[in-house]
Amino acid sequence: MLHSFKTLARDNPAVRALLLRGLSRLRRLAHAPPGLYTLCYHHVPAHHRAGFAAQIAHLRRHGRFVGADEAVGLIASGAIGTGRHFLVTFDDGYADTVEVALPVLRAAGVPAILFLVADWLDAPPADPPGPYAGRALVAEWLEAGMEIGSHGTSHARIATLDEAGAEQEIAASRRALEAATGRPIRHFACPWGVAEHDYRPGRDPALALASGYATFFTTRRGVAARADDLPTMPRHVLEPEWPVHELDALMGARPARGARLARP
Repeated sequence: MLHSFKTLARDNPAVRALLLRGLSRLRRLAHAPPGLYTLCYHHVPAHHRAGFAAQIAHLRRHGRFVGADEAVGLIASGAIGTGRHFLVTFDDGYADTVEVALPVLRAAGVPAILFLVADWLDAPPADPPGPYAGRALVAEWLEAGMEIGSHGTSHARIATLDEAGAEQEIAASRRALEAATGRPIRHFACPWGVAEHDYRPGRDPALALASGYATFFTTRRGVAARADDLPTMPRHVLEPEWPVHELDALMGARPARGARLARP
């Protein structure tokens, strides 16, 4: 059933939208359990600014936004279970993260972390879907009080690399980004983030933690609630144009037995 849903969602946007509309009648963020819900964005183009702002406002009604460092503290202490928390993350380092998303986040008072590819700071790929944030935009992001994490040295698929290559992507990227930004780099987001296909579960999260990271983020959906989630942190990959009822469908839960679900 789950595999069929994923296949339909991937291959047919119209069917995906219909399925999520139906799910949103059964599931709501208001009924989601406590814990950390990490959101993963990539591009936030200017014509989707309003959609992104609407998502942030919707989430804000159902929990508290936290930064990555604060999230780790809450998880490690067990305090994450006292409420529903949201962490905003961006992968790859696109320029529109700073130019479009940052003003929305600042206006809402929402922290976020940008996962950068170390090599792309000075030599970004020439092909779309750029453009990418250079040092000036990264400095603007940091000056706004936001966080930086690593997305590897070259955005390689780590599962395909030997030990030395994995160390280069995970550990060496941390050192390079710390030197470039003058900030501690405590969080790693695996490119693509699917276990076995994109990283080796028995090797790469442990390498990240041993090299000084506090977290290893993946793209499996779910909620982080315990300290043993830190080596394989779940994230919900979102697009800024998705209507807010789709966030309810993807991250929400059914009401407790006996409770009634209000119509949207």
